Amino acid sequence: MMLRAIQRVYQASLWSRSRRLHLDLQRCEEVQSRRLKFLIRDNTSTVYGRDHSFSTIQSFRDYQSKVPIVDYENVENYIQRAAAGEKQVLTTEPILIFEESSGSTSGNKLLPCTAALFQEFSSATVPWLYDLNRSYDLLNGTTSYWSISPVTRKKRKTSGGIPIGFEDDTQYFGPMERWALKRMLAVSPEVARIEDSETWTDSTLHGLLRAENLGMISVWHPSFFGLLLRRIEIIWEEWILRNAPHRLAGIKKTLAHATLAESLWPRLQVVSCWGDGPAAQAMAELRRSMPNVRFQPKGLLATEGVVTFPLESPEGTRHVTAIGGHFLEFQNLHNPSHPPKMAHELEVGAEYAPLLSTGAGLYRYRLGDAVRCTGFHHSTPSLSFEGRMDQGVDLCGEKLNARQVDAVLLSSVKQMGLAPPFMLLAPEAEQERRYLLFVEGLTLEQGMNMAERVEKVFCESHGYAYARRLGQLLPIKAIIVQRGAENYLLAKQSQGKRLGQIKPTLLETPGPWLAAFFNPTQNRKG
Repeated sequence: MMLRAIQRVYQASLWSRSRRLHLDLQRCEEVQSRRLKFLIRDNTSTVYGRDHSFSTIQSFRDYQSKVPIVDYENVENYIQRAAAGEKQVLTTEPILIFEESSGSTSGNKLLPCTAALFQEFSSATVPWLYDLNRSYDLLNGTTSYWSISPVTRKKRKTSGGIPIGFEDDTQYFGPMERWALKRMLAVSPEVARIEDSETWTDSTLHGLLRAENLGMISVWHPSFFGLLLRRIEIIWEEWILRNAPHRLAGIKKTLAHATLAESLWPRLQVVSCWGDGPAAQAMAELRRSMPNVRFQPKGLLATEGVVTFPLESPEGTRHVTAIGGHFLEFQNLHNPSHPPKMAHELEVGAEYAPLLSTGAGLYRYRLGDAVRCTGFHHSTPSLSFEGRMDQGVDLCGEKLNARQVDAVLLSSVKQMGLAPPFMLLAPEAEQERRYLLFVEGLTLEQGMNMAERVEKVFCESHGYAYARRLGQLLPIKAIIVQRGAENYLLAKQSQGKRLGQIKPTLLETPGPWLAAFFNPTQNRKG
């Protein structure tokens, strides 16, 4: 009864705020223009604002002419000054915390978070959560599992004394949502403080097995929950017999016509996870464990900011641009020399690179993603995630990039009529200079055939073909693996990445990948 009461208060709060945010979707240009005006006004006196003449900006075109498009490297100096304790460098608001995010082409990025940024995140998460609860009435009276990663490093602060690092996904939400969500969680956020991976796993599994009324799962990479499910398959019967024997007969009866996940959690309604581009195959693999559960692909959300949020419709899930939060621009990928457009100016079918201006002090920040405009919800565009643009590998001039590799690998398996649960292209770290195609669920002959198809397409690119002709690169070699996604996640975790937020990719940079898949015990150390 207490859980239902909390949920009623929670949903009432979501409704009042979601209604206003949904009205904003009908006046996209006005909302975004006002957002830019306030962003400039509030930060004119900052170091960054003075350096870029914020005080003289009167329009969107002024903003574009005076403030450059930037990558992380262009603003790292400002961020380091703020991290050292200098005030009003990027924003007039104080920085509450720094979060680390893995760079695609460099090391970890230190990203500032302010109260304004959390409010901007909330503008996207509130309508999503309200729509989710409205679309799935059976979530009432259920608990949820939200991605909680084990601690991979000690708590730290910057040289200026500002804390580094979130502990769990609920920190992206506002105070009311966070208060309610923490009382509806199947696994306590306290689990995030556990430093030992095995202890963290045991605590997480015990929480999930206790959660008889689990209704929703929200994770980033689908394989993250797949990893937990494989461990549950090993221990579930002994755990239930020891801790909840009254459930054993019912679970075994349900297993005659349902999967283990559906038998353990009969009220499970929806799984929210990445599901586009490289994550599609991992989501399909997880879906096989829960064929009767609704899967909702997440919107485009990064540590730096949020671009879209999901809404349910009769046609399926649409990803609506989060115009109530940051100020957003979109650079046309086919005409990159043209000035970026505002959200209401996008053309259906065109591809764009989003630029964010946020309350945390990132201005015209290139996120590194590619999106396609798929239509409009009122006056606000809906976007699909098309892949990463800033992740690439270049061993000897071949210049492969993530979007190219995603398209080629996904097209190849589609043409072959295959659906491997895991694929990854990565350079061989030592010995021969070549790319290795790690693939799960195929025979060696199928893997070799796929490698030949991929090689043929890559050779249509001058840089790759030239490297092959000169003998700088050997042909792609297929490597058949088992438990590919699990071992990939563990390898990334051993590199210091937060397990729950590892981004899906089909292209990796050089590293000891053979060891990761064929000597995986080293990934579990620590």
